[in-house]
Amino acid sequence: MKESSVASFERLEKLSASELNRSAERLVARENRHVASLIAHLSEISKIHLELGYENLFDYCVSHLGLSEGSAYLRIQVANVCRRFPHILDDLAENKITLTVAGLLCPHLREDNAEKLLSDSEGKTKRQVEEYLVALNPKPIVEPKIRKKPAPKGPEPAGQAALRERGGDEAEAPAPASPLLPEAGTRTGSGAEGRGQLEPAQPDLYNFRFSAPRDFKEKLERLGEVLGIQATEKRMAEVLDRALDLALDEKDPQRRLERRRKREERARVEKSSPDDVSATRKQEKRSRHVPVALEDRALERASYQCEYRGPDGTRCTQRVGLEIDHKTPFAKGGTHDEENLRVFCKSHNVLEAERVYGAEFVRGKINNKQARGP
Repeated sequence: MKESSVASFERLEKLSASELNRSAERLVARENRHVASLIAHLSEISKIHLELGYENLFDYCVSHLGLSEGSAYLRIQVANVCRRFPHILDDLAENKITLTVAGLLCPHLREDNAEKLLSDSEGKTKRQVEEYLVALNPKPIVEPKIRKKPAPKGPEPAGQAALRERGGDEAEAPAPASPLLPEAGTRTGSGAEGRGQLEPAQPDLYNFRFSAPRDFKEKLERLGEVLGIQATEKRMAEVLDRALDLALDEKDPQRRLERRRKREERARVEKSSPDDVSATRKQEKRSRHVPVALEDRALERASYQCEYRGPDGTRCTQRVGLEIDHKTPFAKGGTHDEENLRVFCKSHNVLEAERVYGAEFVRGKINNKQARGP
């Protein structure tokens, strides 16, 4: 480490927390002013870059000034509009908006909306501004699909690999449409391909896109079967939403606390009104619980497929939404013994219940359960 840097650390170590904080604030304010000033310079240099020996302003920024590709794109994007909308530089210099936010706003600025867009974006993060802009101009909603990623056609350009390694918001800045940049085919890419992407499509909807290995696809399909969700490929959002709920139910301390409070409240009510806890409710509560080990063995024995067979012996092929059914119904003396358990899909389980108890009785049970909620 250089001696000057060592001395700088030694000086900083002597500062109090409040002094360090004030010093950092001053540096940020100074940096913002310098960034705004540099962009103004770039706007002027765009007129003379050929005289300086550079094909375009991007080449000048990267080769001469030593800026990263993403940083150069972002600054040039703002430089392209700052003469028409000089307030964008004022807001940058005063730290009302970040450079990343300025880059997001540039494609949307017009004479009739620039003042409002800049004002509404003050103090907002990149994600907040993306959501704000998409409300003004919704994007198409991505249709769910799974496809195999094509094999690469050739070696990746060196600049794109370097840019991906840098990462960060500036590396993700879209390339501004400008004659000041390299021609198509020579421009360094943004490095977004191959990384997960999340962007707002509409005020309450987001587009997700990411790559995953084959075993992820297989687990996603199997999870759809376990959760009872058919056509997994077209309903990936529903499958992942249920998976997230299951993971949060298990790991999120806030959800555990909510469940414990609900149990404590039920116990308090039942203790204060024991007569309200009917024998029927106790029977239902007991009948719903099949030991997990027995349930797992029954599913394995059934090869994770509905065991219902039609009159001609045809077996149901459903593997989604499987449930455990009692051959001799529990309410009629049946037990949880393994030989009394069988695996039915939801539809065949309801069909068997209607055969035993009657369709009207079963519909009433289903309606009561739906009314109680989860």
